[in-house]
Amino acid sequence: MQKLYIHKKYPHVFDFLTNSIQEESPEVKEVVKNKVDAIYERGTKLIYQDIDYSKFREEIDVEKAIEILNWTMFGFGDKAIQQIDTFENMIEFGEQYLKDWQSYAEILKLSFYK
Repeated sequence: MQKLYIHKKYPHVFDFLTNSIQEESPEVKEVVKNKVDAIYERGTKLIYQDIDYSKFREEIDVEKAIEILNWTMFGFGDKAIQQIDTFENMIEFGEQYLKDWQSYAEILKLSFYK
């Protein structure tokens, strides 16, 4: 949701960040990489710190399941960003977004959880 609020307020910020990550200029490439890596590492730690791995089915490769979850979440977030400009009211959009996400989350739980 935070990503959506930021995108609504600053619609070009994620394009800027994407372009900065893809920068090839030797003068700034390493600086950008170091900053992005640190932020990504901190964010990843926060996201995964409270996962209850005991809920996963035994026959599931948990690392692959988490990777599928990541792809799904990022894809769902990108889809939302493409739709965000069609909503005037961010609260209404957020409620719809979370409701839609819950239906996907239920499918994922059935797929990966005991």
